[in-house]
Amino acid sequence: MRTWKKDIKGYLLRILFCSAALALYGFSNLIGVKAGGAGTNAWNTLALGISGKSGLSFGTATFMVSLVIIIIDIVGKGQLGLGTVLNIILIPVFSDLFLMLFSWLPTASGVITGTILSLIGQTLCSFATIFYMMPEMGCGPRDTLMVLVGKRFPRVPIGVIKFCVELAALLAGVLLGAPFGPGTVLIMVLQAAIFQMVCRILRFEPRDITHEVFRETFRNITVR
Repeated sequence: MRTWKKDIKGYLLRILFCSAALALYGFSNLIGVKAGGAGTNAWNTLALGISGKSGLSFGTATFMVSLVIIIIDIVGKGQLGLGTVLNIILIPVFSDLFLMLFSWLPTASGVITGTILSLIGQTLCSFATIFYMMPEMGCGPRDTLMVLVGKRFPRVPIGVIKFCVELAALLAGVLLGAPFGPGTVLIMVLQAAIFQMVCRILRFEPRDITHEVFRETFRNITVR
């Protein structure tokens, strides 16, 4: 595991690394959206549902979801860091940017092609998630929410908590008219296995990470 320097140069490098990871996350959202009727992951489904009903762009809808979740995280006294803020801002920006740049790409018309795209998008999302965790600057708002709910129900396995939270997001998106198909089902079933596979490829263990919260980052930058 890389040791990050806690000086200005080190933080700039960490921010750059985290931003690049979030750009990859935004690109994975593009792939998920292009899966079309085959469906995409739960949070994208919710953003697509909101976008379809409100006329907001996909990125703006993603930002609105993140904003609501971060408010819940703050009320619940979740551990937030600079990476959390970057997550909220940059994923919507990169998602809309890639959707604009690659607007010429057709949306999958077939179920098989769409399902393959959906699974590719989820795999890229897993890589992006690990990469943005590596700088140790804070979890995303959705991960923080999962931890908070997990603390409320300590006897329930965290995998079950994650599944239930994402199932709620998925159902809300479907009720709002977002696409739902075999890609969605496969992601709900296989996402833990996909994430674990990527962890093994990158030789990364999320439980070994101790994320910095805002006060630690501020102290490291200002106290010399």
